[in-house]
Amino acid sequence: MKTASISNPKVACSFSIKLDLETTAPKTVVLQPKGCLCGIAVLDFQTSLEQALETASEKVVVDLRQVETVSADGIAALAGGLELAAVLGKSLIFYAMDLASRKSLRAECRRSREICFGPWGDLFEGEFEQFFGGEFGSELLRSVSV
Repeated sequence: MKTASISNPKVACSFSIKLDLETTAPKTVVLQPKGCLCGIAVLDFQTSLEQALETASEKVVVDLRQVETVSADGIAALAGGLELAAVLGKSLIFYAMDLASRKSLRAECRRSREICFGPWGDLFEGEFEQFFGGEFGSELLRSVSV
């Protein structure tokens, strides 16, 4: 596995990209931001994330072990990456994300989904769900799946 580093001396964050160069398009690209995902560093990270998603044939892993803080703009960049990955049909995996950032990312994704699709609610009533959980529901599901 060959490693390429991207760094900008003006930015408090540096990135390391690992590429598997055995094939033309690497299956996996690993981004390893360092420091903070805030301010101008977010723009550099977002560009690197978009390039990684376009380059990888299957997935991108963002290793956040060395990230100290993630601002609201950083969370928005991560959420944007999830959206782009979904559009491209690729996986985006966050490794070692702290609990606060994970909660913020979930909230940002929920907010984005509501903007696109409106409020999201349960499709079925609880009684309907319980119907399929009972004995009759199990029989019905078995007969349908055969």
